[in-house]
Amino acid sequence: MLPFSGNWAGKGNMTKYFFKDTPLAGLERQMMTPPNFTPRGGGQMILCRFRYRPEDVDCKNCTEYRKKHDAPQVCPWLEERAEAGMVTYAVLASGFYKHWMDGLLRDRIRKVLSGKEAITYYDEYHAGRLRLYCHRLDSHHWGITKNSRLAVMYLLTATEPLRRWGVPNLLGFWPPPLREWKILHGLSCQEYALYQAARGLHCRRKTITIPELCDEDLVDDLTLALILDALLIDHYGPVILRLEETGGEKDAGCIE
Repeated sequence: MLPFSGNWAGKGNMTKYFFKDTPLAGLERQMMTPPNFTPRGGGQMILCRFRYRPEDVDCKNCTEYRKKHDAPQVCPWLEERAEAGMVTYAVLASGFYKHWMDGLLRDRIRKVLSGKEAITYYDEYHAGRLRLYCHRLDSHHWGITKNSRLAVMYLLTATEPLRRWGVPNLLGFWPPPLREWKILHGLSCQEYALYQAARGLHCRRKTITIPELCDEDLVDDLTLALILDALLIDHYGPVILRLEETGGEKDAGCIE
């Protein structure tokens, strides 16, 4: 009677499969599956290792290449061309600022952009502050394009005081809109110039005059480089931020 009244050895280890670890285990598992049921496999990961090559993004193969009228101002395949190393910061900057070379800013533009291969950050924390708030850009439109939002955020995250003033307003935490701001106390002269440039991009109007940009006491070289890079971001988009390590054609109208 001991096997029927006592603690049966192995009772706690029993499973629903009686033929586990036997030659009939596979047949038993198949019989217990629902009808027309396909067992799930082990899974497979497919990695996309495709990378654009220079011949893949040749402008002669583009449908927009031969269109002289209604052609887009910015290449629609700029991201792919940058991945293939066909465009650089110097190429895009020279193409954008070539119409400025006849004005009062030509000497300062040549001085600031000479030899540059990537955008400028104000300090070592600027890029981190920008990345922190970039994910919020899609949910806050502000009535301007995505490129303009990124350019404004690029300027207002240059310093910590600017971030404290500007970012809460742009994200809707403060009721007064940016266009109603007049004087910001506690900002340095260079930070105020960055703020005015961001305000101009946000409101789509000129808030800094050309003579003010020419004055190195009002706008130093670092501040001017940030403003010029913000204009490139506003025109070309986020691809400018990813042109730090690409190769490509560096002799196509570099600014000297």
